[in-house]
Amino acid sequence: MARGLAPSTATRALATLRSVLAFAVADARVQHNVAAVVRQPTSGRTQREGQVLTIDELLALTGVCKGRYRDVVPMLALTGLRWGELAGLQVGDRVSVPAPGLRLRRAVLGSSGGGSLYVDTLKNNRARTVPLVMHLVPIVGRWSEGKAPDTWLFTAPEGGPLRESNWKRSVGWAAATAAIGRRGFRVHDLRHTAASVRLGAGADPKVVQRVLGHATAAMTMDLYGHMMDANLWQAARLVGDISGTFQPPEAGIENEDDQERH
Repeated sequence: MARGLAPSTATRALATLRSVLAFAVADARVQHNVAAVVRQPTSGRTQREGQVLTIDELLALTGVCKGRYRDVVPMLALTGLRWGELAGLQVGDRVSVPAPGLRLRRAVLGSSGGGSLYVDTLKNNRARTVPLVMHLVPIVGRWSEGKAPDTWLFTAPEGGPLRESNWKRSVGWAAATAAIGRRGFRVHDLRHTAASVRLGAGADPKVVQRVLGHATAAMTMDLYGHMMDANLWQAARLVGDISGTFQPPEAGIENEDDQERH
């Protein structure tokens, strides 16, 4: 860190040192792995909390985006795909059993500095299937029509996969987000919206983890657990009054607390 190393570089160096010292301990060359208790460096920056849209805001944002590429907005917001995963979709990735969905097998990423696009493996190197809500089925159908299985699902105007920066210019992203009162809303925030929609609907966190492609459900809860607060009271309503002793007040009759508040 004194040499100005990035936190990620310092973390990798620390992991290597820990591994070397662990072998040294096993070989009885040193007594303790002193690197094991060293804390990993942080960037010193507060992580930006993601924004989420309501369904009404999502529909409004889709409506004010320009052109046919506006279809990408609900695709990201209702599937939770990362941009590279969406760009990496091919027509042959569609599945219909047991219900409509997409099989994620690859990601398309961009080189640093706006360089060329390249195909890479998925994060965590795990393929997964993402179910499609009914709103997305006709969208996928339109973009698949007349295409070979090995062609990109969302093809760029000049051919090839979509690049995020070009897509944002095409749909007028900055103006569209400002128009719905969400200036500064990021494309990646559509992924947060997908998590919010599912958790808010009462989906099991393990299911949401699989949809989003997180390594563990604990990671999903760490990121999005606060979105489940409303479900606490929903659960209480579902359980109901199991004792049968609660008597709701009769209409038109106020209790003493109500009278004092008036």
